Amino acid sequence: MLIKHLTEEEVQQYALTKQHGEKQVAEHIHLCKECRMKVEVYQLLITGIKQQQQPVFDFDLSQMVLQQLPSPKTKVSPDKWLVWLLASIGIGFIGGVFYFFPGYFDFFEGVRAILIYLIIITAITVLAYLLNDMYKKYKHGMKTLDLY
Repeated sequence: MLIKHLTEEEVQQYALTKQHGEKQVAEHIHLCKECRMKVEVYQLLITGIKQQQQPVFDFDLSQMVLQQLPSPKTKVSPDKWLVWLLASIGIGFIGGVFYFFPGYFDFFEGVRAILIYLIIITAITVLAYLLNDMYKKYKHGMKTLDLY
């Protein structure tokens, strides 16, 4: 049997688990009236806490928190307009060269018109895909840097 009284941690552990972990602690509680009273008080407190209803707020806490958060600012990204502007200028420049200087492109002679159109459509499609991919990588990099 233990000569000294149990510590508060030992009494609380015994009251919580209700298991006789150490034989000496269980014997001491069985023989010591003061420690047994502490265990009973802790057990009453624990059962009282478990029987209490969960606290309910009379206000909507989530709504109050949401009101205090800053509202997200949505804006049109200026770089999207810049990409479309540059693409339009490039297409306009290429179209202008073909329109104003048609005699300088002799390498298209003898090639059927449908083949020329297929080459142009393929080139524009590949260019659009590459520009889109480059733009997505740029946006991903900016989000990674958290500068956007």
